[in-house]
Amino acid sequence: MAAGIAYFTHSPMTDGFGWEILPLLGLLMWINLTAILLNWRVTADSTGLWLAGAWTIRHVPWERLRAARYTDEGSVEIRLSDGSTWHLTGLGEPRLERRLQLRPSYVRMVEKVTALQLHPELRPTDRSSPRDHGLPLGPVLLLLGALTTAAALFA
Repeated sequence: MAAGIAYFTHSPMTDGFGWEILPLLGLLMWINLTAILLNWRVTADSTGLWLAGAWTIRHVPWERLRAARYTDEGSVEIRLSDGSTWHLTGLGEPRLERRLQLRPSYVRMVEKVTALQLHPELRPTDRSSPRDHGLPLGPVLLLLGALTTAAALFA
C-alpha cells in the first residue's frame, strides 16, 4: 500500500498526471463500498447479536442491547446499555426505496432485532459458529488492492 501511495504522489509530480493511475484510484475508492455490500450481516444466537461490518465484527450480548433503529440515511443504529452506539452502514438508496414503496432489508432487520430484544422466548437457543459471524472483508480487499498496486508498479 505504501508503494501505491508513493506512486500516486511521486508520479504526478515528476511525470504529470497519467491516465493509467485512474483504475488504481478507482480500485482504492471502491474497497470500503465493496466490503460493505459483500459482508453486511447481523447474526442472532443465544449469546446476543453478531454485527459484521466492513472492517470489524462486534458482539453485542442481549443484556447490553437497548434498541435498534434505522436512520433516514439507511444505516442501522444499535444502542447499548452503556450509552454507546454501533452503526452499520446502510445498503441501497433510501429515497428511491421510499418512492418505490419498497421495504428494505435494513427495515426488516431492525424489526426482527427489536422483536428478539423485547421477547426473549423468540431468541435462538443455540450458539452460532464463528463461520456464521462473518469475516471483515475490508482488510482482505485492502490487501488485494495493495497487491494489485504493487503488480502495476513492478509490471
